[in-house]
Amino acid sequence: MKKKLAIITLIIVVFLITSNIKKQEKIEIYSFSGENEAVTINNGLIIVTGNLEKFIGGDLSFKGEKPSDVKYSNTKFFFYKDGFVDTILNNSLSFEGTAKGTHIEQDMGLISSKDLFYGDDLELIQKSLNFSISGIYMNGESFKYNLILDVKKAY
Repeated sequence: MKKKLAIITLIIVVFLITSNIKKQEKIEIYSFSGENEAVTINNGLIIVTGNLEKFIGGDLSFKGEKPSDVKYSNTKFFFYKDGFVDTILNNSLSFEGTAKGTHIEQDMGLISSKDLFYGDDLELIQKSLNFSISGIYMNGESFKYNLILDVKKAY
């Protein structure tokens, strides 16, 4: 009788232990960076887990003088899907009615969602992730820089 009770107890314990173990969640991490003659993007990340997808824009730096006294600026991360631009993250900043503009932030921001990417988006992003920054100075002069980012699977 004691042997039978011990076996039943062992079966219950094994069942409880195995039913509470979570399945290992899928995790993919991609890093990206890039530069051209005027701007550099570093420390960009794409993190994909079973229930969250996150795009972290990384850090923007300028080669030479950093634009200041900016009236309007727009930063955009995008890739090409079926011949069209598919925007991942787009930030705009505008100053109206002031005599002095602002500077452009180094941190490019982030976005996260359960369904940020669809189907083969990650494969396309690895091949065609781009960054653009454009704007207008307070004096009316405009600027625009584009670069293709190098995406590597880190994990």
